[in-house]
Amino acid sequence: MGKPLTIWIIEDDELLKDSLEQLISSTKGLQLGRSAGSMEEVTQFLSSSQQPDVILSDIGLPGMSGIEGLSELKKHWPDVEIIMLTVYEDDERIFNAIKAGASGYLLKRTPVPKILEAIHEVVEGGAPITPSIARKVLRIMSENPAPALNPLTKRETEILRLLVEGHTHESISKRLFISRFTVGTHVKNIYKKLQVRNRSTAVAKAFQQGIV
Repeated sequence: MGKPLTIWIIEDDELLKDSLEQLISSTKGLQLGRSAGSMEEVTQFLSSSQQPDVILSDIGLPGMSGIEGLSELKKHWPDVEIIMLTVYEDDERIFNAIKAGASGYLLKRTPVPKILEAIHEVVEGGAPITPSIARKVLRIMSENPAPALNPLTKRETEILRLLVEGHTHESISKRLFISRFTVGTHVKNIYKKLQVRNRSTAVAKAFQQGIV
């Protein structure tokens, strides 16, 4: 057995926060790190804490919003995986969350097994998104104007689009009939060309530049 994944929770609804804490604490392979009711509370112990594997964060928080806090967390830990767990489905919040570096976007009504699945998926390189949100993401992408110059090859653009849709390296390899090693090589080239260090930043840049 490997080391348990450390999960942080940022949620101001006490009932939901307690439920998530119990879920994480009682699930084999996961361990609860920090649990807070606001981004301001989280920022107080960033410098004294080790980076967690995954952060589950609400958007509609008191004070600093989840999206504003997401940007701050990414400045401190560029590679941390952050899943937004929220009631909001509007285009603006979805778009802003992804631009800020969200690794996934789930609605609070998502079944418990799917939340646990999303935690493991994001650690493995996926981008878990609630189906209704995924449809909105694809529509937002289709409405973005094409850039004057796309630095990626046709295959790299295809793989980046699949990453945006939430596919893992394994599912991409099966879909495109190529090896996971080849997928990994393409992803590294994508990161290099876009001058990013991780998938969530690559997805954000894809949105900003209208690459996919």
